[in-house]
Amino acid sequence: MSYITGAIYPSSDRPQLGATEEETLRAYADENTAVALGYANPDIHELHALQKTFNLHELAIEDAGRGHQRAKLERYGDSLFTVIRPAIYLDKEEEVRLSELHLFTGPRYTLALVRDEQRINDKFNLLYATPDASPARLLHRILDSTVDRYAPVLEGLENDNDEIEDILFSAHDRQDANSLAQRIYELLNQVIDFQRACRPLEPMMGRIIEGLRTGALDPSPYPGASRGEVEDEAVELARQFRNVLDHVVHTKERLEDLRTSLENALRVHDTLLGQQQNDDTKKISAYAALLMVPTIVGSVYGMNFEVMPELKWEFGYPAALLLMLVSCLLLYWFFKKNKWL
Repeated sequence: MSYITGAIYPSSDRPQLGATEEETLRAYADENTAVALGYANPDIHELHALQKTFNLHELAIEDAGRGHQRAKLERYGDSLFTVIRPAIYLDKEEEVRLSELHLFTGPRYTLALVRDEQRINDKFNLLYATPDASPARLLHRILDSTVDRYAPVLEGLENDNDEIEDILFSAHDRQDANSLAQRIYELLNQVIDFQRACRPLEPMMGRIIEGLRTGALDPSPYPGASRGEVEDEAVELARQFRNVLDHVVHTKERLEDLRTSLENALRVHDTLLGQQQNDDTKKISAYAALLMVPTIVGSVYGMNFEVMPELKWEFGYPAALLLMLVSCLLLYWFFKKNKWL
């Protein structure tokens, strides 16, 4: 297991930030101390060791070990198991990368488990940057930080969408059109994946706020806090989670607008491609008609009959050529007037 960092929050002393794993686990044995630990990619055997220490539920351990979970919030006794999907936008690749963060929040502990290798250390900066943290406050700050980091991802996706709209009417050939369709489809898939990561956050926030209101979620600012301090902390935390909820709703609305815009762009692209194909069909038909007239005239005078009008006429040959030319010019004028050519 890759231990990243830890923090110890005793009730009567200054917090110890950046503690080692051994120090943190030893401090947890003191009933007046809260702890926070961060790990990266633990295997199932190491998860079972944490399960034994913190009395975690078997189903939560199973989900954490399997990975590839959707964003969700589950309650197991006095412990919350939260899965959130942090996201980053890669400018060079022009794509969104989603990671996976599992949180176990109990009365005196917070466990944060990252399930991928990309930019994992910055997920735990808040563990050693919050000396006043409690498990409930850490849960808020992790969720708040995750939702705040969705903003640059949205901006990157919206910039890509703006670029698509700029070139939508300027694809000059079939290769450009196919490349544009592929880009729209890939961006739409990224938006849909991002929506799946964001959609569960709204009901999650609602459940957390309700838990603070009813006392199902322990808001104690530190072990041994008085009832008045706990109630004040619950009110303040509910206010903070409502602020995160506002950001979540705003993010979902922007994603829905972006998805609608991309779906419209895909339909417009298909319409323009159909129009281009229709124009190509018109041109082919017009040129075929232009070639058909001299072919018909030539085939008539190429018949091997001995008795034919104009067969022995002195001006028959130039008259036939003139007929072909005039017919072709009249057809060309007709097609040009009707914008087939």
